[in-house]
Amino acid sequence: MARPETLVVGNCYFSVGFYDQDLLLPIIDTLVYVGQEEDEQGRMWLFKQPESPSASDDTVPSFEPPTMAAFSDSQLHDIVDFEGLLERLREIGVDHPLKSPPNVAAEPASIEDVASLTPEVAKFLDDPEFVGVTITIRFTDDGLSLSRREVGYDMGFFTHPRRDPNEDSKILSLFGSIGVQPAVDYLSNGGRTRVLTFPVVSEGGSIVDLCRRVLTAVYAMRRGDLLDYHFLRKAEIAKQHESEGEGG
Repeated sequence: MARPETLVVGNCYFSVGFYDQDLLLPIIDTLVYVGQEEDEQGRMWLFKQPESPSASDDTVPSFEPPTMAAFSDSQLHDIVDFEGLLERLREIGVDHPLKSPPNVAAEPASIEDVASLTPEVAKFLDDPEFVGVTITIRFTDDGLSLSRREVGYDMGFFTHPRRDPNEDSKILSLFGSIGVQPAVDYLSNGGRTRVLTFPVVSEGGSIVDLCRRVLTAVYAMRRGDLLDYHFLRKAEIAKQHESEGEGG
């Protein structure tokens, strides 16, 4: 619970309710603490709903005030901080899932599952109009990107250290085993994302083999998984630059 002495202006808090009478489907409202005021009913604790970011820089700003919520001393126990939210979710989690999902045995990916790598990587390598290709395991955000340098190629990753602390260590270990260190390594998004880029050899077969190792050893690709490919052309980058120039 958020006791008065722990409330900090500008911090976010949460109100947890339910859509149903069985208390199974939670409603989670995110609130930002504003302060307190006195009215005829006594002391009130004020919170506002977070403001949505503008769709673009040239969007006409909205002058509507954010929605405010006021809680009395007797209602403040309904407001929780992050730790309190986790406690509420753990309490609700005992009843979930409402229906057990099917128990599907996960087998390692077969040769057939990664067979598309060979022609798709060759498509990228053989056409200089392609400056990059992103390869992901469908229904996940697990994957890698290949990009073309002036001389050679790079393999890049966007890992999530807070979500999966072992993801980047697996990648670093794999490349370390072949004697390759990252040429780019930094954190972004407030430490939520780690950007890693490694130089890779130019031979198509070696690149395909390295992609296969990443997908199976790092991301544990399963039998029956499909791979998606998104190619980036030079013309698309030029068009994006033109659009940014017109917007500026």
